[in-house]
Amino acid sequence: MTSRIWSFCLTMILLLAVPIAFGLAFEVEGIWSGLAIYAILFLLFYYLFIVRKARKILWKSYHIRNFKKLDQLKLCLLRNYLARNGFSTPEELVVLAKVLEEDDAYRTKNFTIKNIAILLIVLIFAALGAVFILEASPDGHRIFLACLLAVLVVVIAVILRVASYVISHFTDAKKRTIRALSRDIKELGASYIMEQNTSYQPYREMELVIENNDILREIIDGKAIF
Repeated sequence: MTSRIWSFCLTMILLLAVPIAFGLAFEVEGIWSGLAIYAILFLLFYYLFIVRKARKILWKSYHIRNFKKLDQLKLCLLRNYLARNGFSTPEELVVLAKVLEEDDAYRTKNFTIKNIAILLIVLIFAALGAVFILEASPDGHRIFLACLLAVLVVVIAVILRVASYVISHFTDAKKRTIRALSRDIKELGASYIMEQNTSYQPYREMELVIENNDILREIIDGKAIF
């Protein structure tokens, strides 16, 4: 799949020549036509290079025809892995989810501290600007400088916020993983309760897939901490 993704990216870079050529030939109207054709080609090649190949791999490896069932397979793997390592009842999964939520709460506190730090930087900058404005004369200059300061404070706040989100995307990856894992564990706990009270077995089909795949069984039998 990695080679297919690279092939798709390189193909789409080469196809940027389409809107450029249309723009050179027909000016502004040609650019929009070229972009429309590029969008159509993007969807077509995305399906051919990525979606179609991924479906073939899923069917060949796991006999799964769509991506929704892949999510069910991942949940079923997690369910079997946890059961193998001592978490096989709704009560035990609730305890595990609480442990993960406590860790997430600690990380959220750090995120709040970071927001307060950004706010302090903006306030310090605003205070320094206010001192400069009070010393300015005449009054007309003060009004102009106050408006300019307000605009600069907003711009700085937006820049710091964007920078914070970009940094958080990389530094808070573990926090997002913990939240997703906590949601999955709660869903698995609900599936156990459903099986106890009804005859419905939501992961029966995926259990058969795992039983017929040696690699998936090795994942479940692994001793690593998830």
